[in-house]
Amino acid sequence: MTDAAIISTLNNISVEINAIFPIILLIAGTFGHICNAIIFSKRSQRTNPIAVYFLCGTIPNIIVVYLGVLIRYFQDNENIDPVNNNLIACKIRSFLIYLSFSLSNWYILLATVDRYLISSDNNSRRLLSSVKNAYRAIGIVTIVSILLYCHILILYTIQTFPNASNHLQNYCYPQRGSYRIFSDTQLLIQFSLLPPILMCIFITFIIKNIHASHKRIANAVVAQHHARIKKRDIQLTKMLILQVIIAIVCSLPLAVSQLMTTMTLTWTKTPLRLTIEAFFSLMARQLAYMNCSISFYIYTLGGSQFRLEIRQIINKITMFLCHKRLLEKTRIGIDPGLAAGNAQESILRRQPTVKDKLKTDAEVSLDTQDHV
Repeated sequence: MTDAAIISTLNNISVEINAIFPIILLIAGTFGHICNAIIFSKRSQRTNPIAVYFLCGTIPNIIVVYLGVLIRYFQDNENIDPVNNNLIACKIRSFLIYLSFSLSNWYILLATVDRYLISSDNNSRRLLSSVKNAYRAIGIVTIVSILLYCHILILYTIQTFPNASNHLQNYCYPQRGSYRIFSDTQLLIQFSLLPPILMCIFITFIIKNIHASHKRIANAVVAQHHARIKKRDIQLTKMLILQVIIAIVCSLPLAVSQLMTTMTLTWTKTPLRLTIEAFFSLMARQLAYMNCSISFYIYTLGGSQFRLEIRQIINKITMFLCHKRLLEKTRIGIDPGLAAGNAQESILRRQPTVKDKLKTDAEVSLDTQDHV
């Protein structure tokens, strides 16, 4: 294929992606984050620190969906650009977007640390896993992240560069020179490298702790708190591991794309090179947006308790609208005892009553007499 054919193909693919993918992310992200907010704000969920992290993580994700995906959609498809032609809007949007990208990953990291603490056999570490400490950690990380990104409000500006079609276009970008390198390096480290690396380390510790717990249980050499692994904690850990994998895959390309653009800014580039870089930047940006839009579906895939909560919400809605339950328990195959509110009821249902025991003893006695 000639350079012109490659450029034309990549441009056509970019147009289709810009027209379709943001709409999917907007719909999926809006529905998913509303469901996350409803589920994790329930009283039965707020007693678990990891649910607090998931709930707080919904806020920066919503910001990315609307300030990132929606505005970018208008820029690419409707020629409505409130950001690249207004300096104040440029600075505020860039600050909120990069802050939200960062907080989204750091909240997942905090949830990973919490799972490590709760899976530890050290009692003092387990005591650190609490709702009170979760709110403290969220507050500290949020304040530190705001301070680290506040320079965007001062040093971002509107600049003009040639786009993939070699036409001049305004962009909201860091100021030229060393500051731009600093800004892109900060994004690479604080968003794409440091949180995923720490996530991988703590996930390794979590898996190690879980295996050690199962081994102690199998050998019957275990303290009372290890006598039964909570199914809810295991489900939340699975959900978290899936979220970590997605975060790692979706975070790195954006920072690499930003840094690559900055490091090669003074190079003389061919139209083909510009088109390839623009296409890579587009894919990296869509992956980052997707990371902030699909958490609800990751939790649905990874946790049966989460699916149970969804079923209960859907049944409440259908009961209100048409006085009929749409989803029955048997259709999803979830033990109602997994839900926090039904756990005690499930245990009581499984325990035989005194009447049942007397009945069983009588039946055994009759069977013995018949046998004799």
